[in-house]
Amino acid sequence: MRESKSNFQLLGFDPNWICVVQDMLIYNSEGPFSLQVFPNIDLEFKAADRLKAVPFEVREMQEICRNQPVIFGVVSPRNKFPIYKDYSKFLREEDYNNVIAKSSIISASSCVGKAVFIDHQCVISAQTSVGFGVSIKRGAKIAHHNVIGDFSDINPGVITSGNVTIGRGCEIGTGAILNNNVTIGDNTFIGMGSVVTKDIPANSIAFGNPCKVVRKNEIWST
Repeated sequence: MRESKSNFQLLGFDPNWICVVQDMLIYNSEGPFSLQVFPNIDLEFKAADRLKAVPFEVREMQEICRNQPVIFGVVSPRNKFPIYKDYSKFLREEDYNNVIAKSSIISASSCVGKAVFIDHQCVISAQTSVGFGVSIKRGAKIAHHNVIGDFSDINPGVITSGNVTIGRGCEIGTGAILNNNVTIGDNTFIGMGSVVTKDIPANSIAFGNPCKVVRKNEIWST
């Protein structure tokens, strides 16, 4: 994390998620900071005292975001990827900042990409790869030799066993359990509390115990 007097740039606006990010920065930061949100939002709406919406031209945004840490202001893959695609005209992946709770445990042999959010009390075990723009929420436990694809969202209390692969743009619901060696295809939603014992194909909505595909995901694609 950057130290005191950092100005964090948030791309996109989800008021609930911005409050989560703000709380994490307060917990991690040793000094004051401010948040600026792109694109511009209604200035009459304030999620918190530290939140400030600012209108800038693209050229000014490029200069600001290249010199100050950038964080996603949204969490859902359906919102995160379009924002990334839009800003990729002038932002590189290395321009994005990670937000990782001090209370989480990440194996030294794991690889964590950029623009990653890891909430309190998470565990990322050995030889696991966490892709760009991934969010791993409070208390999730990711076992060894997992792969989590870009822009995926791992909700609170998710537990994965070893050698699990989660594709790009997936959303894994709160408390879901993924068994050894299963693969979740790209752009797939796994419902809350599901127990995944077999592979789930791409572009699916699936839930249950055991988890089964109920319909095709036509809501988002990354």
